[in-house]
Amino acid sequence: MITICKKIILFSIISVSSTLIFAAPLNNLKSFQIESLIAGDDGPGGRYYSWRAFSSGAHDRIQDIAVEQRSGSKVLSAYFKDTGRRWVYLGTRKSGVIHRSYFDLLNGNVGEASADHSPAVTWIGGGWYRVSIAYNAENVTSVHLGIAGYNGSPYFKGQPGVDRVYLSAPDISDVQERADSPVAANPATSSPSVRASQKGLWVWRADPVLNVEKRTELLTFMLNKGLDTAYIDARIPVLNNHYMLSEFIRTFNSRGIAVELMFGKPEWVLRENHHEVLNLIDQAIEYSRRNPDARPTAIHLDIEAHLVSQWPEQRDWVANQLLDLMAEARSRTAVVGLRLVADMPVWWDSFTVSRYGNSRPLHQLIIDASDRVALMDYRDTEQRIINDANDELRYASSQNKQVVLGVETMCIPPELITFCEEGSANMEYVLQRVHGQLPPSHPSYQGFAVHHYESYRTMRR
Repeated sequence: MITICKKIILFSIISVSSTLIFAAPLNNLKSFQIESLIAGDDGPGGRYYSWRAFSSGAHDRIQDIAVEQRSGSKVLSAYFKDTGRRWVYLGTRKSGVIHRSYFDLLNGNVGEASADHSPAVTWIGGGWYRVSIAYNAENVTSVHLGIAGYNGSPYFKGQPGVDRVYLSAPDISDVQERADSPVAANPATSSPSVRASQKGLWVWRADPVLNVEKRTELLTFMLNKGLDTAYIDARIPVLNNHYMLSEFIRTFNSRGIAVELMFGKPEWVLRENHHEVLNLIDQAIEYSRRNPDARPTAIHLDIEAHLVSQWPEQRDWVANQLLDLMAEARSRTAVVGLRLVADMPVWWDSFTVSRYGNSRPLHQLIIDASDRVALMDYRDTEQRIINDANDELRYASSQNKQVVLGVETMCIPPELITFCEEGSANMEYVLQRVHGQLPPSHPSYQGFAVHHYESYRTMRR
């Protein structure tokens, strides 16, 4: 599985107009203020190492390039994982100057990038990312893989027990060029093959907000799994403890994890109960106004209307009340710049609802009423996840809206809706495959999310 995964990632790094034809491992790296120790043999590229920064200045490992290799188009790449320092860089030395491109191992994003490079980053799973730069190798005398102080800066005072990363399988690949290849044409103007995406987690308890020990456990879990957005059950903190909520958001934001305040009860769909959730939203808005340095990124509603007793016989009536609630919620959140996210079952696309005299598929109405949908695409195979989300992704793309695909880890029947039986390693591999297949046919796709924290952390590997 690891070998297959690696080949997929390598071929995805470059435009389809270029083809990688040879990958040479970097076996002669010289250390500059980095201690490198074997950490294990089961990394995404096989053996992996713990790189620990010490002393002051730049911290990297360097491989000199032979004269006969200083031509053509190349790709420098490696697997990295944050174990204390979130920023790394890849670099090329030309005419005595090191050109660096930076990568964020918490968010999976490209940071500041050299005009000489086309950088890319791909999530692998388990906290690992494959990072790369494509470049024109003419006159490049050495390549550099380093630990950065922060985005754009290679210089800092290293502490070996704190400032460290894992690294596996660094290599340089040759690229067979075609005339329309962006690398061949001009690497300085090539667009990075990276897109913004979310790796979310439903957290159905407020304990991590209210308890520092539980907060640390959740933070560690999310960092280890490469997750970057927490959908946190916020009812109790919003009503009773803004101080702990602000501490929670600041802590998570400092490690690159966004926080969405989630509220969820099926009965809130009924008009007689709208005041309860709207009061929570108002409290969240007030919190956001008072804590501009610890703001959530969204209000997240999990109101599963199909669970109320009236749904089977009065679907239109129930669905219209949900849409009325979402319209009011969105008008309030927009005032303070908070996005409205709505959870939606994948099978809501099978229902048509009459609203204001027009009949339309329910999934379209929910997508229209929100800024983003977390689609509960509870399936346990790559193809079913993609196929069952097709209508939602296609419509959201047409409306310039966003969709996150959610998967299930709870041990509930039927087996085909959950990864409980397959285990976390299989789920993470499937999600990585889905993640690599969807764009550009579905620009609405914004990543995936896992339901939920308690079952995910206890599921078998």
